[in-house]
Amino acid sequence: MTETTTNKNTGLPSNCLTILVVDDDSINLYLIKTLLVRLGHKVDTVKDGAAAVEKFSSKYYDVILMDVMMPVMDGVTATIEIRKLEAELKIERSNQVKIIAITANSFEDDRAGFFRAGMDYYMSKPFQIEELQRLLNV
Repeated sequence: MTETTTNKNTGLPSNCLTILVVDDDSINLYLIKTLLVRLGHKVDTVKDGAAAVEKFSSKYYDVILMDVMMPVMDGVTATIEIRKLEAELKIERSNQVKIIAITANSFEDDRAGFFRAGMDYYMSKPFQIEELQRLLNV
């Protein structure tokens, strides 16, 4: 009999991540959520950075997939706000949510700005499923 390990924060199987997908495009939200759920993850979605900050302030996530260009609050600003919340809560860097930028902008200057804001990784749109899986497992 094999023993199943569980995530200490969610109580779900360890290979199941709790993921917040942030994108202002309804079709992108639907496609990414469907893919992630089929991969066995728990997924919430919101349509802008302000909603992402609000959602994050009340729920633990292993990963946030953050679109960069959105109305209301862009992904870079939302990431800065989320990192501020983590600092206020004194969450150690090793326990912070993994934030992955999803963007059509993949110039070196853009990437540097994402990392300065506190994003951990980025994927260019359109992204490959294998790339997403690799980043989720990092």
